[in-house]
Amino acid sequence: MQVKDYIQALTDDNLIRVEKIGSGNWYWSFTSDTKKSKENMIQKLKDEESKLLATIAEAEMQIEEEMTRRRDDDEMLEDDGMDRQALIEAHQALVKENAALEKELALYSDSDPAEVRRKVEAAGKLCESALRWTDNLEALEAFLISVTGDRAQVGEVMLRACGDDNESQPLPRWTQVPSGTSNS
Repeated sequence: MQVKDYIQALTDDNLIRVEKIGSGNWYWSFTSDTKKSKENMIQKLKDEESKLLATIAEAEMQIEEEMTRRRDDDEMLEDDGMDRQALIEAHQALVKENAALEKELALYSDSDPAEVRRKVEAAGKLCESALRWTDNLEALEAFLISVTGDRAQVGEVMLRACGDDNESQPLPRWTQVPSGTSNS
């Protein structure tokens, strides 16, 4: 570490002061500044400690309130002939049963009329989207042919832009299945 770097590090840490007087730099440090910075640091740490102690006291108070409330709840439950552990076990059993019923319900979704209707509508939207993009590609191809006048060049451009899906032949037209009917 060079002297210049060491001086810069001390200046950055506010351990020394620098003043440019004329063509030279003057460096100095007062012990009162060091003492003042240490006292400020101590005060900040004491403030932080008091905040943390207040937070701890508040948390302990909340814990005590919760423990009191639970004791009251336990006494009330014991009067009914149940305890907290039995209720927790019953809750876990109900959660497991609910998960099993959800799985069973998911198995019946293939026959659910609402689910079938939703799938038909989704397929119709996808079909409309495919037709719209087919029309867009065909319109683009017709525009490029009218601009360039060269079908081969347009075919190459379309091949580069669209990949193998567009092999200079029109895209197939799909017929939309009317909603509520099946294709079988």
